[in-house]
Amino acid sequence: MRRLMLIVLCTLAAQAHAAGFGFTRSDARIVVDTGANLVFSVDTRNGDLVSMRYRGNELQTTEPKASQIASGLGSAQVEARTVGDVIVISARSGELIHYYLANKGRAAIYMATYAPTLLPVGELRFVARLNVSKLPKAQRGTDSNVGTAIEGKDVFLLADGRTSSKFYSAQPMIDDPLHGVKGPGVAVYMLMGNRELSAGGPFFKDIATQKTPVTHELYNYMFSNHTQTERFRGGLHGVYGLLFTDGDAPGAALTDLGFVDNHLGLAGFVGSAERGAVAGQVGGVAHGLPAVVGLSNANAQYWARADGSGRFQLTGVRPGHYRMTLYQGELEVAQSWVDISAGATSQASVQAHPLAGEVKWQIGLPDGTPTGFLNAHLLASAHPSDARMKPWEPVTYRVGTDRPDAFPAAQWRDVNSPTRIQFVLAANELRACRLRLFISLAQAGGRPTVSVNQQWTAPVPQASNQPDSRGITRGTYRGNNTVFEVSVPATALRVGVNTLEVGVASGKTGQGFLSPGVVFDSVQWVQE
Repeated sequence: MRRLMLIVLCTLAAQAHAAGFGFTRSDARIVVDTGANLVFSVDTRNGDLVSMRYRGNELQTTEPKASQIASGLGSAQVEARTVGDVIVISARSGELIHYYLANKGRAAIYMATYAPTLLPVGELRFVARLNVSKLPKAQRGTDSNVGTAIEGKDVFLLADGRTSSKFYSAQPMIDDPLHGVKGPGVAVYMLMGNRELSAGGPFFKDIATQKTPVTHELYNYMFSNHTQTERFRGGLHGVYGLLFTDGDAPGAALTDLGFVDNHLGLAGFVGSAERGAVAGQVGGVAHGLPAVVGLSNANAQYWARADGSGRFQLTGVRPGHYRMTLYQGELEVAQSWVDISAGATSQASVQAHPLAGEVKWQIGLPDGTPTGFLNAHLLASAHPSDARMKPWEPVTYRVGTDRPDAFPAAQWRDVNSPTRIQFVLAANELRACRLRLFISLAQAGGRPTVSVNQQWTAPVPQASNQPDSRGITRGTYRGNNTVFEVSVPATALRVGVNTLEVGVASGKTGQGFLSPGVVFDSVQWVQE
């Protein structure tokens, strides 16, 4: 009996010792115990994350692929050290350094990636590959990568007519501080960090999760060409991280990154004392639409929502000269410039002004989105061919009679052209006017053509500056907001019913939903 008790005590002591904060290293692995029921392992040969055991439960996928930066570094110089209550693991491959951080007593794997230049693959991401049987449920996009491929290798048709894709898991960066996957009694969340070195602004979005029969992938995309509107920003991306819970959303203790400072020796790190802030007032945004302020230059980007009185504040900003953009919803409506200095708060204001002319009628609201239009509520989460979509057909929209949801959110040259708009003019209204077509995205060089009453045709405009990639079918309506203005002479108009016909022009090819097209934001008829 005594011997049995000694064995039990020794076992408990060994378990307690194993559960202590620290790391061990062998030829193949660095094994880290966070002291919070989380033990993870990093491959010493390439810097891959190869094991994540939370409460003794292995959450890493059973497939051969590891969790890793990009698609793996191939080989890397991997080192580990302890700085106070933080374990710092660095995996260096060429210029790139990927860091894993463990903070004592936290069930989290914090990370940062120093990438001064873009990798040859053209994107920068971290993907955690998790066991789908233990973590089957995602917050969004739960059916991705299952079914029959209908576009490329990333959009799928399910048996019930729904469509799925990893792209449909994405949310705008301003709304995505973290996203996760979960199962019975366990959840893993990706903490996205400050996003200052990402690209695309507050409303850009990228893949969050992808589900396969074996693996649930959890992403932090720091840069990709997925309908991207900006260039890569080099430097230290992060800190971001994987947070482990018993199923609930992580609390403030796990999301707090205040422990990261200059003492950890992260390449490219900029501490709080080296940063500044800006505060001020915005105005001129249309009633009922949110106001967002964005800062951007070649080195960093930031954003914040203004309050109901138009006040805003941005803290933790790297010093520099920034373009300050005011968004009405997601539409850029004003810009100014501001200088940020370390340790100081700059004061700034930005005011939007309405475009010239009197708006006689409009379809939708100029907010940088197709909100309220036909199928707009599904564009972000489904392929345009999805069975839940109402048919994409040429329509005739009657101003003053039809609801906005009768007007198409998107128009393709091969699918639903033309779109006709009918409106009534009295004799005293036969004067030169201006048609404004606001779009939020164009693909394959698409731009609107306009004819009036089948007797007058406007010159074909130049193509707008847009990302050179799929967009609408990947679940995004946002590229570079553009306003096409068409001056319509009085001689093209008539008393009574007038018909505008909007088509799509392009010098590029493409078929079906990949043919040249545009996403509509709003339409205005303006009297000069």
